[in-house]
Amino acid sequence: MGQSAIADGTARLRTVGLGSCLAVVIFAPRHETAALAHCMLPDGGDETEPLAKYVATAIPHLLEVLREAGADAPFSATLIGGASMFPGLADGFVRDIAGRNVETARKVLTDSAVKIRAEDVGGHVGRSVLIDPSTQRVIVHTIRGGDRCL
Repeated sequence: MGQSAIADGTARLRTVGLGSCLAVVIFAPRHETAALAHCMLPDGGDETEPLAKYVATAIPHLLEVLREAGADAPFSATLIGGASMFPGLADGFVRDIAGRNVETARKVLTDSAVKIRAEDVGGHVGRSVLIDPSTQRVIVHTIRGGDRCL
C-alpha cells in the first residue's frame, strides 16, 4: 500500500489486498511499459509521505516515471478497487474514501489527458491484480469471482 512500480514487457506488476484502496495502472503501449500505484487515500499528505499513497499525487508521479523511462503518449489507464468493504455501515468515512479514490482518479486522469481504458471498481469485494505491460492485460482476482481479464 502506498507504493508504486514500473515494468517493461519483460516483467509483470502485482498488487494484492485492494479494498477501499485503488490500483491505478498507466500503460505506455508503444513502449510496452506500465506503471502501477496502490493508492490508499484520494489526496492529502506532505512531502515526507510516498507519492503513491494518494491518488492525486500518484497519477502525476506515474506519468513522470514513465516519461523518465523513455515512454511517451498516448497513455491509457485502468482502475481497480475502490470497494466499500463494510456495506452494512451507513454512508460515512470508509465508504466515502473508496468513492472519493475513484472520483479523484477519474478527474486527475481526465485533466492529464489520459484515457481510462477499463475499470473494475466499487462493489463490496476485495481484489488483487496482475499486470502484463507487454500485452496491457490486467487480471483481477477476487475470492468469490475468481479471475477475470480487463
